[in-house]
Amino acid sequence: MGVTARRIGRNIATQVTLAVAYRPRQRWQSRTHWSVLSAGWASLAVAIVLLLALTIPAAAQESEESSEPTTVSSAAPTSLTAKVETAGVVLSWTAPTLETDALSGYEISRRVVLEYTTTWLKIAEDTDSLVTSYTDATPSNGAQYQYEVRALRGEGDDPERSEASNIAEVTIPSPPRPHSLTASSTATGIQLSWSAGHLSWEAATLDLTGYEIVRFETPHAGNLSPQWEVLVDSTNDTGTSYLDASGYSAFTYSYAIRAVHGFIRSHWEGIAGPVAGHLTATE
Repeated sequence: MGVTARRIGRNIATQVTLAVAYRPRQRWQSRTHWSVLSAGWASLAVAIVLLLALTIPAAAQESEESSEPTTVSSAAPTSLTAKVETAGVVLSWTAPTLETDALSGYEISRRVVLEYTTTWLKIAEDTDSLVTSYTDATPSNGAQYQYEVRALRGEGDDPERSEASNIAEVTIPSPPRPHSLTASSTATGIQLSWSAGHLSWEAATLDLTGYEIVRFETPHAGNLSPQWEVLVDSTNDTGTSYLDASGYSAFTYSYAIRAVHGFIRSHWEGIAGPVAGHLTATE
């Protein structure tokens, strides 16, 4: 920067000298007056060179220093963020910068945001890892949560806990449920059909990955207290039909369905049925 400043100064001085040298002389101007004037211009050029040489490097250094990131010294995690992704709420944070040798893991807590104050629930008492990220796959649809992280130091059952990090807040979307579920008996089984939910919902970042289907067997002498059973946890397909080929003709069945968007599941749609299966007792 200093060399550049001196070059700029010399250019200015040269231009000033040329401007003065080619300035038309007036008859009333004496040579003595001209010499004094030239000397004044030269002195001004030298002053400009010195001023630029001093101020430009200093300003550049000040700018470089101000642009350097500042490192915050902290014994607790910092910069905690929370983001809803397909696998769950992904938490990320910056590791502590103090007492790092004793760091052994992290404690992660969560609470529901309601109109009144709720308590913190530990979802990971000790990650037993120095990895600065964690995925929470247990939140409920439509709920709002706050998260905080603490650093753990020391071994054993009672490690030292740091102060809490900043609080990260996130709202879990509530995906639309499928609709118009129907069930009909066919020669090959019970055919289910439905319509997909409205796709322009608020959390379109989570793509539809499939459907969960449950079945209820109508009570009969051989089963007086039936329960809903999971027919398929996820179809892993965005198609809107499914064939249940496992029902018996002597019994009737009812169905319910819900959409799967990664770790988030919609509310149930149903109930369709009851309809009879196609298998005989000997099959």
